[in-house]
Amino acid sequence: MTRPGNPNADSGPTRSAHASESTRSASTDAVDEALKTRTMDEAPVGITIADATQSDMPLIYVNAAFERMTGYSPSYAVGRNCRFLQGEGTREKPVRQMRAAIENEEPVTVELRNYRRSGELFWNEVTIAPLRDESGAVAYYVGFQQDVTRRKRAEQAASDRATRIEHERTAQARLLERLDGIVAEVTEAVALASSREELRQAVVRSIAATYSSAWIGTYDPATETVEPHASEGDVGAAIESVSVAAGDDGERSVETAVAAAMTDRRVRLEPIGPEEPAEAAAVAAVPLHFGEAVYGVLVVYAQTEEFRRHERDVLTALGRTVAIGINALESQRTLRGDSVVRFQLALASHPLGSFSEALSCSLRHTGTVGDRGERSLLFKLDGAAEVDAETIHDAAEAADVSVHSILAAETDTPVVELSFDETPLAELIREYSGELCGWEVSEGVAVATIEVGREALARSLAADALDCLSGADLRSYRRREQAHETRREFVAEVESRLTPRQRAALVRAHTSGYFAWPHETNGDEIADSMGVTRSTFHQHLRAAQRKIAAAIFER
Repeated sequence: MTRPGNPNADSGPTRSAHASESTRSASTDAVDEALKTRTMDEAPVGITIADATQSDMPLIYVNAAFERMTGYSPSYAVGRNCRFLQGEGTREKPVRQMRAAIENEEPVTVELRNYRRSGELFWNEVTIAPLRDESGAVAYYVGFQQDVTRRKRAEQAASDRATRIEHERTAQARLLERLDGIVAEVTEAVALASSREELRQAVVRSIAATYSSAWIGTYDPATETVEPHASEGDVGAAIESVSVAAGDDGERSVETAVAAAMTDRRVRLEPIGPEEPAEAAAVAAVPLHFGEAVYGVLVVYAQTEEFRRHERDVLTALGRTVAIGINALESQRTLRGDSVVRFQLALASHPLGSFSEALSCSLRHTGTVGDRGERSLLFKLDGAAEVDAETIHDAAEAADVSVHSILAAETDTPVVELSFDETPLAELIREYSGELCGWEVSEGVAVATIEVGREALARSLAADALDCLSGADLRSYRRREQAHETRREFVAEVESRLTPRQRAALVRAHTSGYFAWPHETNGDEIADSMGVTRSTFHQHLRAAQRKIAAAIFER
């Protein structure tokens, strides 16, 4: 009888009568049952086996990936029908498809919404296939599960984005029926631009051709200033940056106009000041905002004060058109992975800050490992050479932090592997599709570095964090263009080749000074921290090193 859990044991093309016995042995006998079982247990996708001979088809096997994905342990899942993953959000159609395939004894692949043990909804791509016994009757059903939530969210986001762009195009068409001249010129410049810089230059050229002169500035929410980026014509004395907090107290009329326009999100008009261009009579600041995202300001100089009374609608249309162009460019670059917004949030109240303060040292984030039931972080304790293990554990308990292991304990900078319960910041990052890239912790303050692909999402995430998190402060905020191939992409590609154990062994070895000479730690110490034998640790480490070398030389 075919062994459950080995759906391929009796499959494959018919062998030639001339095939040698050694060939058959190499493809079947050489792979023992233990290796087949280990392959299923360590597979990166969820695998389940259900007993088709029982009325409710209970599960008789689930692998580790299934438990990681759903939160349900084998002791809970085995003996139950897999419908315990379903709930109110599960649509009936894919369930009917699976039921029909089982009745027809056929394989099928569906995508449906399931629930983790925590109650969290996720998209599950499920493939089920029948396994037959020696008589040809279906004895088992093997299932493969893969979490495709991120892909489904990306598809939905792309659909929503296309709908919004289509709505904006419709609104823009109505606008152009009412306005012509300068709006048409700027719209053409926006449509033809392939980058933000090209868009800025084209817009100010179009404006200056009709009015006296113009410049565009970008808003930096971390410093609350507008930084000029592109100009055309005489814009008067040089402007390095304009504080949005200046309001009506700006020293120059252009500063007053810019600050008011950014604060009120409306066009602000001001008579020209003594330090402004001599041929100009008025200046207008036009906020560039799309939805909740404020990209900056367009400053326009006019030669007559008639400009102040008759052209507010035209300026509003200009700002809207430019903002739509910037948003469209951002969307394109986000889809291609060409740009990202990176900012830092300082948190005065965080478990890492409390842990650092209790030890009177700084924490330097050096890696993240995922071979436990929860993600754990590796930190070097800078300035904690005299701190012993007992002190570290006491500080962790006081800060509500879990210490899993202490590596390189006898060196000047011990390495601590720790984890902590999910914080509101982690929930916000997940909600806005952000990525937590690292931590810097000192003097009781934890600074998180966060990356978000869309500027609108980045601004919303930063704003919500400042509103919701006590003592939060925005330290820096900048847009970063990525070149192909980026370091992050290469690292992600290499890491995709590593198993969780291989990556964990590599990170721990590197962080704890195992590769230094003389060794700052030894294989026994690292193996103990992983809960494996020294020989197993070395097997994982050598496998990881081989894969890294292969990735480098394949380039």
